[in-house]
Amino acid sequence: MNRYFLILLSLVFSYSVWAQTDTRVAQNIKGKVINLITNEAVAYTNIGIEGTFYGTASDADGNFELKIPEEMVSKKIYFSSLSFMNDTFPVSSLFEKEFNIIKLEPQSYDIENIDVAAQSRVLLRILRMASENTPYNFLGGPFNLACTFENEKTIDDTTNVSEKARVMIYDRNGYRQPSKTDAFKMRKYEITKQNPDYSFATGTTNFDELLELDWVRSATSVLNPAIINQFELALQDETELDGSPVWVISFNQEEPTLAGSQDFHATSFEGKITISKEDYSVKKIEGSGVSEKHNRQGKSLAVGNSNTNFYENVVYDFEITFANLVPQEISLNKNYRFNGQKIEESSRLIVEQVQTASVKEITSRDYFAE
Repeated sequence: MNRYFLILLSLVFSYSVWAQTDTRVAQNIKGKVINLITNEAVAYTNIGIEGTFYGTASDADGNFELKIPEEMVSKKIYFSSLSFMNDTFPVSSLFEKEFNIIKLEPQSYDIENIDVAAQSRVLLRILRMASENTPYNFLGGPFNLACTFENEKTIDDTTNVSEKARVMIYDRNGYRQPSKTDAFKMRKYEITKQNPDYSFATGTTNFDELLELDWVRSATSVLNPAIINQFELALQDETELDGSPVWVISFNQEEPTLAGSQDFHATSFEGKITISKEDYSVKKIEGSGVSEKHNRQGKSLAVGNSNTNFYENVVYDFEITFANLVPQEISLNKNYRFNGQKIEESSRLIVEQVQTASVKEITSRDYFAE
């Protein structure tokens, strides 16, 4: 763990450069962030206006530039970088010089004695940054996702059922204001069978359950800042994905909650999330769980006492990958018992095309295949 954190604590947290508004600009401030002790540049320092999402980051050489809107002149600007003390100034104080030198004092860490609590605080901050940067790292709406949906079942190790359909998703808001409510209200879809002779088993598609795994869109589970501290977190790896550096953070809930696992009856829940070091975008989410029972319309719904039509002894795993500002593939595998039969089920959603022009508006959800 000490080896990981010697590396991790030397990293600098950075925001994506936030969109700068079209309001009237009072002044353009420029400068450089340096180490107070060594005079070395402090790369990728978080720079922002307090109480807003407006800001930027210093570049690899510590240089920064930020246009200050008139309505923010009276506010304060902060400079924040891991391994350094934060510093704050009145915005107007940086108007006095054409080029400002911001000196940050190094923060002292006792690496040898770093504890689990310190580890958790660092990882919590990474996850919060990933959540806060979602509107800047993912596509805003409206847009369509043209997808292929596949579902395969093996019953009692003998009977195989394979089904396939085309799905068009319409997302009115996209990732601009991620929340579970917004995702449900603004995401609609329609399903078109590729073979008119087949039908999904008893008509249900379980498609909503796949969409719920997009925690980036719904700001749920470990991407919900309000409940992140309910998880046990660990830095599993620092590696590269598609040529870019990433953190791989494992998460676990010893006693799963509905908010954390999105599974009403979960008895076990864990996984890992991969986050880009460059812009804090989420690259992959993987997870697994065990549940006493699942509602047939989705694991986030309760099974009522009078309901006898549900899945029992459910074991499942899932994975969702992201690229090009949207999800690329969502998969969910389940093993369970239903009506005395052993079922192995795999569902997969593959995004084949993103449409931002000539967007087709869809006003409902196809809960049942016709």
